[in-house]
Amino acid sequence: FNQDCVSELVSLIFSLFSYMTVDNFQRGIFTWPMNFGWRQIPQEVIEKNKIKETDIIRCPVMAGGLFSIDKKYFFELGMYDPGLDVWGGENMELSFKVGGCHTPGRGLGPRQGLPRDIPSPWAPDLCLSWLAQSQLPPPCLQQCPVSQGSVDVGDLSQQIQLRKKLGCKTFRWYLQNVYPDLEAPLVKASGLLVNVALAGCIAVEGTTLAFEECDVNSTHQKFNYTWLRLIQHGELCLAPSGVLGAVGLRRCQGRSRSLGWLHRSLTTAHPGLTDHLISEQQHLPQPACLAVHPSYRALRVTACDPASPHQKWHFGSYHAD
Repeated sequence: FNQDCVSELVSLIFSLFSYMTVDNFQRGIFTWPMNFGWRQIPQEVIEKNKIKETDIIRCPVMAGGLFSIDKKYFFELGMYDPGLDVWGGENMELSFKVGGCHTPGRGLGPRQGLPRDIPSPWAPDLCLSWLAQSQLPPPCLQQCPVSQGSVDVGDLSQQIQLRKKLGCKTFRWYLQNVYPDLEAPLVKASGLLVNVALAGCIAVEGTTLAFEECDVNSTHQKFNYTWLRLIQHGELCLAPSGVLGAVGLRRCQGRSRSLGWLHRSLTTAHPGLTDHLISEQQHLPQPACLAVHPSYRALRVTACDPASPHQKWHFGSYHAD
């Protein structure tokens, strides 16, 4: 039987019953802690892939009210979780099963309803039945309401067994393959990015990088080192540029090796480089590390040297090794 799940984009109906059309190039997403929403597809992605308004758009999360699915497939997936008593989470639970157990969902579109600024009563169910078994780092689980207090979610054994029966991938796999561009991805480390030798910090100045005196209050010096191996500042990521040795900023693109950096526990293949930031960009001579010039204080990527303190870095806080 067919394993596609299609949901169409519909217009919004506000509380005063006013009618509002929406842009066709949108897809269903979720943000922490498990809130459903919509995100515009970036214009450069539309142009690069020549996406037309009539094209099917693959989505990480579908809407729960309007969708088309083969009845046998719906029953095989376990239908909706019977333990979700309040609407608003069933679409994510079904999307995780479609995306992580079979074929990524493609759909879009609900009307406005349940206010999004109230706690999601079904979020703990999804957190425990999916994230707790997910092989994600501790900061991920801390995003869940269930980790912030005693919440009775009932018996989840049937849902956990269903995931095993369907051979579902881990939630980590889902995020890496179905939704790699999740905004503010879970971080392994965050804060200032400090060079050991010069005790200075990397800073973002517009769309360029600078190396300057550290300031814990400066938002321009705050970075996230994500479990996708990105060094991220907002929507921009640290990356070697096309010029040999230069370092700049590029728009983050999910799990892209050209943007990836190895640090701490990820450097096991490179003994002696634990405190370094090793670029995963393939065209560079390997291994290549982020460094700061001792005199000019310019950032660059150069051949790794285990003994060089100018290639050693640490973040302000580490959340997972």
